[in-house]
Amino acid sequence: MDISDAPWLTWNAKAELPVIAPKLGWMMESVQIDPFDSDHFMYGTGATIYGADNLTDWDSGGKVHLSVRAQGLEETAVLCLISPPAGRAHLFSGLGDVGGFRHTDLGRAPKMYDSPTFGGTPALDFAELAPHTLVRVGHPTSGWTQHFAISTDGGDTWTPSGSEPPGLTGPGAEDQAVAISADGRRIVWAPAGAPVSWSDDHGRTWTASEGLPPGAPVRADRVDPGTFYAYGSGVFYVSEDGGESFKATAATGLPVAGNVRFKPVPGHRGDIWLAGGTGKPATPTPYGMWRSTDAGRSFQRFEAVDEGDAVGFGKAAPGGTYPAVYTSSKIGGVRGIFRSDDAGRTWVRINDDRHQYAWTGNTLTGDPRIFGRVYFGTNGRGVIYGDPT
Repeated sequence: MDISDAPWLTWNAKAELPVIAPKLGWMMESVQIDPFDSDHFMYGTGATIYGADNLTDWDSGGKVHLSVRAQGLEETAVLCLISPPAGRAHLFSGLGDVGGFRHTDLGRAPKMYDSPTFGGTPALDFAELAPHTLVRVGHPTSGWTQHFAISTDGGDTWTPSGSEPPGLTGPGAEDQAVAISADGRRIVWAPAGAPVSWSDDHGRTWTASEGLPPGAPVRADRVDPGTFYAYGSGVFYVSEDGGESFKATAATGLPVAGNVRFKPVPGHRGDIWLAGGTGKPATPTPYGMWRSTDAGRSFQRFEAVDEGDAVGFGKAAPGGTYPAVYTSSKIGGVRGIFRSDDAGRTWVRINDDRHQYAWTGNTLTGDPRIFGRVYFGTNGRGVIYGDPT
């Protein structure tokens, strides 16, 4: 078996005979032999598509050479994406089923994260002012039990947590379950089944935060190491003591239902963008995009955004000082991927009707080192990235 085109197929496991690593596959529901070439066949699995070009060697007792035939065909859901401003990797991804990756080469599939290995990684973050420090949370697999890991060398190596908040049943909500302070010294984690908790020793110990409902999505201010934010059921919260306690702000008019995602802006203290809501008639609620410039005490809605789903930031346009803003939203009656170079006053659509990707509202980010580059996640087509032409 040759898995060089998808080295993650071992799930970081060692072979335990009679099951080999990587597995030959599971959920194998189709085998097809080329009607014009009896040596060529392929079969689908729950992980990839395998194939060979020497099938008839089997007839004479030879070995069939299997290799990956699914380049560019991904069926996994992308749960979270981050793009640090420094380091070898421009992109880190968290995926369902296959854990996620540190992408040092956007043209090749890397190995999966390890130490610990996760079967799914719903949330990642990095310290804005110390971007070599990263955290991730996920569903452990391949013999691991920890749901949290931290790296202090740009993702080269990872260290699992020494403990976990009591009562934990899972890593938490997609894309917003864990946050690390701008200086990398304080972590706030909102796992499933346990209180939102903070750690100042890289996950060796955890203390419950005060003032937050369980599972509230959390984010760190990208400038002030002592400030964290959270959200739940239309209420925005802020912590000014490193996540030890949160207080509800007076902000009103935010969505109380549907998926809500928010992000603080790099380089701008107290600047937060929030998108979400739902258009379902049974749950009437605002559905759009909002911005706060006073650390969540108030929000102003962008009237041009009909429906907002995800927002991210990248390098400012040439001559600009404010980051480029990217969103998967409905703007001016049109669904698409958009960029604004003037803090949301105007928007340009950067995909078109011939380039659609189904659901793209879960996660996206710009690249802080390359103007115009955007990364966004899909629910079945892998990670898409684009550059201006």
